[in-house]
Amino acid sequence: MKKALKRTAAACLLTLSILLSGEAFAQNNVVGRVVDSNNVPLIGVNVVVKGTTTGTTTGVDGNYAIKVAENQTLVFSYLGYTTVEEMVGKRTAINVKMTEEATQLGAVEIVNIGYGTTTRRDLTGSVAKADLGTMMKANVTSFDQALGGRIAGVVVTTGDGSLGAEANITIRGNNSLTQSNAPLYIIDGFPSEGSFATSINPADIESIDVLKDASATAIYGARGANGVIVINTKRGKEGKPTVNFSASFSMSHIANKIDLMDGYEFVRLQNELVSPTSMESSYYSYSEELGRNLTLDDYRNIPGIDWQDELYRTAFQQNYNVSLSGGTKEGLRYNVGFSALDQDGIIIRSNFQRYQGKANFTLPITKKLSLNANVNYSRTATNGVNPTTAETTSSSSGWLMYSVWGYRPVGKPGQDLLNTIIDESVDGSNDYRFNPVKTAQNEYRKTLVDYLNSNIALTWKITPELTFKTTGGYVLNKRRREEFNGTETYTGYPGSPSGKGVNGAIYWTDQTSWTNENTLNYKRRFGRNHNVDMMVGLSLQGQNNTYEGISSTQITSEELGIAGIYTGSYQSVPSNYYDWRMMSMFLRANYNFRYKYYLTFSFRADGSSKFPAGNRWGYFPSVGASWNFNRENLFKKSDWLTNGKLRFSWGLTGNNRTQTPYDFYSQITVTPGSGDSFDYVFDGKRVPGYYFSNMANDRLKWETTAQWNVGIDLGFFDNRLKVTADWYDKVTRDLLLYALLPATSGYEQGMLNIGKIRNRGFEFTLETVNIKTRQFQWSTSFNIAFNRNRILALVDNQNTLQTSVTWETHFNSQFPYISQVNKPTGMMYGFIYDGTYKPEDFDAAGNLKSGIPAYKGNKMQPGDMKYRDMNGDGKIDDYDRTIIGCGQPLHTGGFSNNFTWKNFDLNIFFSWSYGNDILNANRLIFESGWKSQTNQLASYANRWTPSNPTSDTPRAAATGSEEYSSRVIEDGSFLRLKNVSLGYTIPSRQLRKAGISSLRLYVSADNIWTWTNYSGPDPEVSTRNSVLTPGFDWSAYPRAYGFTAGVNITF
Repeated sequence: MKKALKRTAAACLLTLSILLSGEAFAQNNVVGRVVDSNNVPLIGVNVVVKGTTTGTTTGVDGNYAIKVAENQTLVFSYLGYTTVEEMVGKRTAINVKMTEEATQLGAVEIVNIGYGTTTRRDLTGSVAKADLGTMMKANVTSFDQALGGRIAGVVVTTGDGSLGAEANITIRGNNSLTQSNAPLYIIDGFPSEGSFATSINPADIESIDVLKDASATAIYGARGANGVIVINTKRGKEGKPTVNFSASFSMSHIANKIDLMDGYEFVRLQNELVSPTSMESSYYSYSEELGRNLTLDDYRNIPGIDWQDELYRTAFQQNYNVSLSGGTKEGLRYNVGFSALDQDGIIIRSNFQRYQGKANFTLPITKKLSLNANVNYSRTATNGVNPTTAETTSSSSGWLMYSVWGYRPVGKPGQDLLNTIIDESVDGSNDYRFNPVKTAQNEYRKTLVDYLNSNIALTWKITPELTFKTTGGYVLNKRRREEFNGTETYTGYPGSPSGKGVNGAIYWTDQTSWTNENTLNYKRRFGRNHNVDMMVGLSLQGQNNTYEGISSTQITSEELGIAGIYTGSYQSVPSNYYDWRMMSMFLRANYNFRYKYYLTFSFRADGSSKFPAGNRWGYFPSVGASWNFNRENLFKKSDWLTNGKLRFSWGLTGNNRTQTPYDFYSQITVTPGSGDSFDYVFDGKRVPGYYFSNMANDRLKWETTAQWNVGIDLGFFDNRLKVTADWYDKVTRDLLLYALLPATSGYEQGMLNIGKIRNRGFEFTLETVNIKTRQFQWSTSFNIAFNRNRILALVDNQNTLQTSVTWETHFNSQFPYISQVNKPTGMMYGFIYDGTYKPEDFDAAGNLKSGIPAYKGNKMQPGDMKYRDMNGDGKIDDYDRTIIGCGQPLHTGGFSNNFTWKNFDLNIFFSWSYGNDILNANRLIFESGWKSQTNQLASYANRWTPSNPTSDTPRAAATGSEEYSSRVIEDGSFLRLKNVSLGYTIPSRQLRKAGISSLRLYVSADNIWTWTNYSGPDPEVSTRNSVLTPGFDWSAYPRAYGFTAGVNITF
């Protein structure tokens, strides 16, 4: 019986086992498609049943089919992508979207390149991405202000600290001597030769990418030689509507006042300048008061006026931003916003305002067709006098800061200097001194700029691999400049030497640009190892520029202000117009093998109307290669090397930004009544003359730059330590230079393609995550860049190019800068200063001892300036001038530290420049004493006097004062604590009831401290912003330091 029961039980168990086994092995046929994050099919993806060896791979369309049980899991794996697991269940169709890995192949950082995007891993060129998260923590009104010191090889200089001023940006040095060295800007896909930085709200920017080497920039051909900055504004993302609001309030003050003489030192100097033979009725001698009403020591107790305190003020700023963004699963994306900025300047009656609105939309028309529209409009208004352009004059007395620093601090007893319009004690025939406060109060200056950037794009996904895109864009930039000078202004005052009377001017500049770009992109993977991405395109672009103006003098209706400009007795109506067109064809091909070996080729052909027909077309190829060596077997299992890449590139790029688009034409200039040598008298009347001012040149073409680049990218310990280093060599040929022509040609000069310049450099960037815990993190970013600039050739039979600077009558005919073959551009040029002549340099008769040369044959005295006899001929003359300084830095850079602790964040940012010199032209006026009744720097109190015979500061009115020399060349190196910001993010759980998803409060400080040996107001200065005259400092608008408090709220 027991045996029968056992047999029955065994039979039941066997039957149950067979039934269960049948159920377990019941399989379904599952099909699907695998694509990447851009919906491009992935070919050769491994699809395996988890825990088994059963599997398949995707085909050419990314499709697959496999039999699998409901209780099993499919594993999708692909080189360079994150593995995906999908539980089958009841499904018979499983589609998968795979994303790229973020570790072993390098962080998936999307970067913008020409006509598209790529990942950091796939780059063969040198492209840097700005860290907007830390950049925008500084209180900046334009993005160019924030770039300084943030990216290796990108040098940002500002002429001064004036409101609304755009910075001068160069990438890897200056390539041209006479043409623009500014990069090309791509703003929401629209190529622009101007940044329009002050018209773009920094809070609207989503990304800034800087393309530096030829592999990255050659796709822009004739406009890529100076580098490319790609700016994309924020767009909507899939999700619920989100409202972002931010507000900030700032207070700023002058960062560095100039130390000037007080009343006592000023009067002491004036008495040293008095000579009985030079007394004039207009000259007020303080010695008239001494011994009669006052003593010199009395002036120690007479309070003087600090004109800087009268002119400068504490300035306030308000900034508001609001935006709405979101998107749907169907592909609709939107982002609209508005911003308002009101910024006071630190000089009285100066102000900058910007009102800006923008909107962009992405609308899916069909599954394969989508429409994108973008529009950005802004209006800016700048009010107030700019000290560096207050008056177009060759006399220093027309500059605002000259009057501020030079106006006498004390006057006659009982005189109200503050309300005195002009300094009557100064000889007005050669130096017209106007009250600086009256200048700032009464000179009307206003600049209005309307900026519109709009484009619309249609994208057609023809097949999963093939995409066509066409874009149309339009940019409008309208500028209106108004100037009015009433009777209490420098040129409008009845006694002004200008003789203009009440005067004014209005100038209009309209610039319209349009573009049409069409690209066809093909992206596909062949097999498991070969990846191809190709693009071809056609671009059309044009620009129209119109300039009109009216200026009027002897205006009879001053009370009407600028509206009375048409009542003047003499009116000038200047005008100008020019345009240009460009047509371009381009292609780019990218290939990689197993995401390990990369090759990039690009080619562009540009045709430009700026050049004659025979040279209208230029051709610009490039090639790049990279090797992701961390993918080699040697490093595949490394726990310390996360990323490793070597990059190589070469390419040709061009610079077609000529000063005008008509330089290759023969040009005629008219001189309407100017009184120069081309005018002539006919029938008793002066008739304007016409002359050929430019020789035609049908061989003129663009400057061309060939660039090599070798780079390496390294990431260690899961990218907690990242290093990027690049070495480059750029040679620019066919420089556009004016060459002197023989008189037999009938022309003075002509523009030719002559000359060659080289830039070599090294860039290094280090990023580290020093500490990373659950509640505390500390990260650091450091960058440094070296650039060596050399001129290789100039005009035939000419090894030097001398450059003058217009700023003061006595110096305008001199050449303080020189560019020489085998030297850097814009070297400072003048005498070497050897101190002052001392009493021991003279014999008993007061003559210089034998072997001590005199300056240009003058009768020298102790305390006069002593210059070095460079050629040893026993005299000091113009042949003793030599190179005395260099305005180019040896290296530039910046570093920042970011700290987060719980909900607090702290960022500290420094920037620096090292090895550059500054020509401090302010000292030529304010540390010389050669202009009477002009206050001086406090340092001039230590000048040479009989009681201070060892001083090397020249005596009052010393012989040789009106010369450029090494005395005024100073080290412009600096280290600046540029920004410190501290923020606190309120925990989201405390905000949910109010409908707020995030709220951050912050405070920040800008331009806090500067370490420098420069004696001037600010070492970060170049008031001419010219490659031929770098580091020239004269009457610069002072830089401000400031404090900001703000809030960012997301609903």
